[in-house]
Amino acid sequence: MSSLAFDTHRAVKALCEAGAAEPLAEAFVETIGDAITGNVATKADIAASEAALRGDIAEVKTGLESHIAAVKADVDRVETTLKADVDRVETALKAEIAEVKIDIAESEARLQVKIADIQAETKADIAGVRTEIAEVRTEVASVRAELKTDIGLVRAEIGDLEARLYRQLWLMAAGIVGLTVALVKLLG
Repeated sequence: MSSLAFDTHRAVKALCEAGAAEPLAEAFVETIGDAITGNVATKADIAASEAALRGDIAEVKTGLESHIAAVKADVDRVETTLKADVDRVETALKAEIAEVKIDIAESEARLQVKIADIQAETKADIAGVRTEIAEVRTEVASVRAELKTDIGLVRAEIGDLEARLYRQLWLMAAGIVGLTVALVKLLG
């Protein structure tokens, strides 16, 4: 960098005219002059810095573009791998779902057969129970008929016995009356 021309005499004179003491104005102008002349860049300095920056930017841009391309390639590779994995998992899941559907259908068929068997057994059991009930009813009716016949026979026998008893009683009564009459005649 190069230094700039700075008129220190004119600056001190202006500060004094503004009311500053000369020693203060000189110290101030000297400090400002050192600051200005030591840190000022020329157009050539700026152009050189700009060229260097453009080169750095181009280098960084090239590096970034290369890095971006590599990242895009990695992303594409990962995406392809993920798609393949997803396709593989999807295929496996479809196969498992198909197997589960087959298992469900087989279980359902087995259950249908068991239900049909149970229904047939139940119908057979019901038919057996109905047959047994009919047999019991027939037996009850037969027993009732037998009981009626037996009761009729017993009543007939009781009636027979009753008639014989009455006959016997009449005969005994007649005998007693005859004896009584004979006794009365004998005693009398």
